Amino acid sequence: MSHRPLIEDVALIATDFDGTLLGVGRKISERTRAILARLVEFDLEFVVVTGRPPRYCTSIPTQTGIPTTLICANGAMAYEPSTGVSTQFATLDLDDATDLLTEIRRAHPNAGFCVEMGDDFLAERRWLELASRPVDSNISDVIPLLDKRVHKLLVNVPNLSADETSALINPVVGDRANIMHAGLQFVELMPPGVDKAFGLERLCEQRQINAEQIIAFGDMPNDDAMLKAAGWGVAVANAHPDTLQAADEVTDSNIDNGVAKVLEEMLELS
Repeated sequence: MSHRPLIEDVALIATDFDGTLLGVGRKISERTRAILARLVEFDLEFVVVTGRPPRYCTSIPTQTGIPTTLICANGAMAYEPSTGVSTQFATLDLDDATDLLTEIRRAHPNAGFCVEMGDDFLAERRWLELASRPVDSNISDVIPLLDKRVHKLLVNVPNLSADETSALINPVVGDRANIMHAGLQFVELMPPGVDKAFGLERLCEQRQINAEQIIAFGDMPNDDAMLKAAGWGVAVANAHPDTLQAADEVTDSNIDNGVAKVLEEMLELS
């Protein structure tokens, strides 16, 4: 598609949350909340597609001010805040997950790991220290604790950016996992083929919505697949260089209400 679709051809608005929808003070602006509240008038479903696990998503519908469907964990899970029910879409092969962490640790002994398995989160003390998180874990090695529910591995190599870590471990990972990051200092290893586009596709199959009927917004490499898969992908101006290239359009930054600006123009409310 070479131009924005007409609003009557759109059925679903999908957006990343952190760095995309959240603005000043990590809050959703009143301008953005106002335009989100108008989506129902145009029969548009609103979906937040985030790298966050379900446990960090409970407040999102309150923040947006409207009923909000949630795809979490970079597409590996869905979550319904009203019931607290989460659904796991995909898992890593347990042997691959175990081997990957073992091989990465062998090559980089100072790395820290954590893992998401269903609704559970286990973090090594080393990972928490490197991520500047509260060190409330006595776990020195998560590898023996992995089980068949694992859907995300998080790897933090000291003194490297996420881009540098991705490049460093890519030869080790190969096709056993999908490497991505959300602009923080660690990288995320997802099941092969699993990303935000994967999770959104699962939802759209249930809704009988085509990819061409989706407008998607994002800011980081873990959004790239979703922006490419959507009928129209929009990056905010503060996006990662790769994400700017993946998008069909670049709007204003998250601080400057970039998502709201596009929606106002499409709904002819600006």
